[in-house]
Amino acid sequence: MTDRHDHPAAFVDDMSDRAEQIADAAMRLFARYGFKRTAVDDIAKEARIAKATIYLHFKGKDDILRATLQLLGQRVDALCREVMEMKAPFAERLMALLRAHHCTAFLSIGAGDHFAELRAVIDDIAVKERKAFESIFVRYATQLIEECEARGEITLKRPGVDPAALITTLMQASVGAKVGGISYEDYEARLGLFAGVIIAAVLP
Repeated sequence: MTDRHDHPAAFVDDMSDRAEQIADAAMRLFARYGFKRTAVDDIAKEARIAKATIYLHFKGKDDILRATLQLLGQRVDALCREVMEMKAPFAERLMALLRAHHCTAFLSIGAGDHFAELRAVIDDIAVKERKAFESIFVRYATQLIEECEARGEITLKRPGVDPAALITTLMQASVGAKVGGISYEDYEARLGLFAGVIIAAVLP
């Protein structure tokens, strides 16, 4: 009988899969109950593993939260890459990018009554992970704008039109649009309104 330690790559994959399983379970609970009301015991039950297994991968709940942001970032990055491969007009791709990044985050951790608490906790203990997550949108939005400008599909020559400022505005709007415990449909609609303003500013 072979041992998984005889196959280092398989062992690493198994460890990585288990860590992702834990982070995925934690993400659901943080969104449902908030960070403070979610215990490590709860995460173990949600992930259907022993509590001791969690501590093989994470030091504690703070560490798990950081992992949830990293996992969400990996998923969002993959969705954004798909958007960048689309053969579609600038307006359609920009809205698809907003859905891939901000709407995915909304569905994962940004909806419900616990968003404000999660945001505060993230700003306290997971700033590096939050910035890395936000940088995904900045990177792909910048790429999209540069590509579309190079093709002449949009113009940045109007006074006051600055790509970095436009992207920052969309980032800020994505957070502000969550206020009020709104539904996903309302959130998506609000993002569409903000995107419409940006699109109108850059179309020839």
